[in-house]
Amino acid sequence: GPFVVAPAMNTRMWNHPATQANVKSLRERGVVIVGPDIGELAEGEFGPGRMSSPEEIVSSVHTALGRSVDKTFCDLSVVVTAGGTREPLDTVRYLGNRSTGRMGYAVAMEALYRGASVTLISANVELPVPKGVDFVPVVTAAEMATETLLRQEADVVVMAAAVADYRPSLPESSKRKKAEGTWTVELERTQDVLRELGHASSEGQVIVGFAADEGIDGLEYARQKRNEKKADLIVFNDISRSDVGFEASENELVLIGSQGETHIDKRSKEKCAVAILDAISLLLRSE
Repeated sequence: GPFVVAPAMNTRMWNHPATQANVKSLRERGVVIVGPDIGELAEGEFGPGRMSSPEEIVSSVHTALGRSVDKTFCDLSVVVTAGGTREPLDTVRYLGNRSTGRMGYAVAMEALYRGASVTLISANVELPVPKGVDFVPVVTAAEMATETLLRQEADVVVMAAAVADYRPSLPESSKRKKAEGTWTVELERTQDVLRELGHASSEGQVIVGFAADEGIDGLEYARQKRNEKKADLIVFNDISRSDVGFEASENELVLIGSQGETHIDKRSKEKCAVAILDAISLLLRSE
């Protein structure tokens, strides 16, 4: 695989003939050398030997991996929602869904790689918190709505979470005891945050929604959803398939925008995130 080295050392050590001979040998073998930079050193001296910036090292790694570095997101704020909300029936039981949050987390990490300041609003996800993001844990759709709308001025908002459309209107204040007969639960609509964001979006802002639905009918509904909610992009995935989407490591998507649709064939969710951020990048540059 590609090999990237970012040396950092005292100036005299860097300039030593043995070090320079070794560096020359590494370059001849195809190793990428990043830096070192000229500047103040740990010993209080000044000269070549200072480690290159993390951003430059990451850029070199991306280049070595064959990925162009997208600077569109540098200094932009990106909000990503992930996971599945839980709506309480009583103090023990809840209505939920099968979302694992992996797609949203992958989008958050890709935005972070591209230089954005990322806030990840996460609902009930059992994944490690990505380093470098502003992490906001939530449980219910109402909490998700509150935290997202507090940050609605972000440059990019990606609503990847599976947010409940309905919640119990009168959740029990304690655990409901088992009894004979049925339990009838009345559900009420939750707040439509994507619609609020889309209708209130400002010039230059990009709003992205997700549509997890089934088959051709689901795709048509996703197209209508983009228009009705005034989202810049809708990411559709077909949940009628067991090999992609919920609880799977891979996904297959259709990106629906005002200029047409792009089919993203089956691939890892991390690579799907790359495609989604590429599409957002095009939207940002066209503003």
